[in-house]
Amino acid sequence: MIGTIRYVNSIGEEIVFGEGFWHYGKTDIFDTSCAHRSIGGRITGFERDIREMSLTVELAGPEEERRRLADVTSYDVRTGRPGTLWANGCSMSCWIPGAALSDWYQLEDRLTAELTVVSDDPVWVRSASVTLTARTDLEYGGLDYPHDYPHDYKSSAANSMAIVNPFRLPAKCDIYIPGPCRDPYVIIAGNRYQVRTEVQEGQLLVIRGYGDREIVVRHSDGTERNAFAERVTDDDARPFAEIPVGRHTASWSGSYNVEVVMYEERTSPW
Repeated sequence: MIGTIRYVNSIGEEIVFGEGFWHYGKTDIFDTSCAHRSIGGRITGFERDIREMSLTVELAGPEEERRRLADVTSYDVRTGRPGTLWANGCSMSCWIPGAALSDWYQLEDRLTAELTVVSDDPVWVRSASVTLTARTDLEYGGLDYPHDYPHDYKSSAANSMAIVNPFRLPAKCDIYIPGPCRDPYVIIAGNRYQVRTEVQEGQLLVIRGYGDREIVVRHSDGTERNAFAERVTDDDARPFAEIPVGRHTASWSGSYNVEVVMYEERTSPW
């Protein structure tokens, strides 16, 4: 059972359904739907279309919560930036552009709202993160995976570690490397992820391989410098390569930390 559903807007404001004043009821956000392509009566592939869903929520609390619901959900609609729906450790990018209200006129502390949820990428996303540190130890987290992968990996060299993609398919990934460092790299499963740039103290190199692909250096004030042109590309150096399923060797210089976040797209959050 999924006890809570959480909506977080694009500036981090959130509202939780299933605890406190808010509860949720009938919904189809966990249903699955995928359009298919065909040629000559044969299915050639599948694709996801924009999907409109509904989520019924109920308020048993003060009137301020009604305003908070409107504030949190309407901000993204006004700015055009999506928020995120969270359930069971998985997330979906979406907007909540509408709400059909009832029961609000009978009691001041009661409200039922049938929320309209719209997504142009209607998949649930689960992530697993691995951190490689200069001390050659590895911290594994971000996923409660049902299969029993060991977390006490042993290093085979000074700056090499085992890294596991625990998902069923090759995983797109984001890579984060904090400064100070110059021309930082990490090699995973034989592929080199490297950017020939200088990352100063307090800055962060970000290689975004999931979603909109980009490479930036993020400054301490939150601004970003485009470093896409400084990426290293070769037969064995693909900056946005997916990480194969299973256990692999990851190596790097050892003088800086590297965080790798892998993503799995699912039809449901279970």
